[in-house]
Amino acid sequence: MRQIESYINTLKEGDEMALCFFMDHFGHSLRYFAFSYLRNKTDAEEIVSDVFVKLWNNRQKIENYESLKAFLFIATKNACIDMQRTTQFKIRKEELDILQHMSVPDEDVLKKIFRTELTELLLAEINLLPKQQAQICKLSFLEGLNTDEICETLNTTASTIYYARSKALHALKERFKSKKFEYLTILMLTAWYTFKS
Repeated sequence: MRQIESYINTLKEGDEMALCFFMDHFGHSLRYFAFSYLRNKTDAEEIVSDVFVKLWNNRQKIENYESLKAFLFIATKNACIDMQRTTQFKIRKEELDILQHMSVPDEDVLKKIFRTELTELLLAEINLLPKQQAQICKLSFLEGLNTDEICETLNTTASTIYYARSKALHALKERFKSKKFEYLTILMLTAWYTFKS
């Protein structure tokens, strides 16, 4: 317990290693908790990554282990409920249901055009991100690698992947909003399902 209190103190002082410690310590439980609400592994990972960003931004407010744990689980629950309520979540769920039930041949021209245009659009925006975030986005969204495969490829930890991917997604969403691409965020988040088909 002393070690945890020590990490809380160094977290409040701005030590990113302390943040990584708590990401490793709570990450699995929070992702499972989020998954129990959303029934979608990718959404659960995104929510938990965002929650750790919120923790970092509010680290000065953490008093002890119990308040830290409460903050993480309450923030995760609220984020899941918010996601379920949003129109984007409903639209994306409907689109995924349609994609899963459609039987489109691989040689379909419209599908190939969609893939090509979406890939070029995503790649152009991803290439503007910092190097590590860009690498992780390409491996995750364009190559369809899971977190463990990305860790092995980049020789890094899962917590680093979650944090970098969360920051990258946030940056991409903001960039798409500024360019008034209303549906591009939804397409971006569903893209890897299309690429795998």
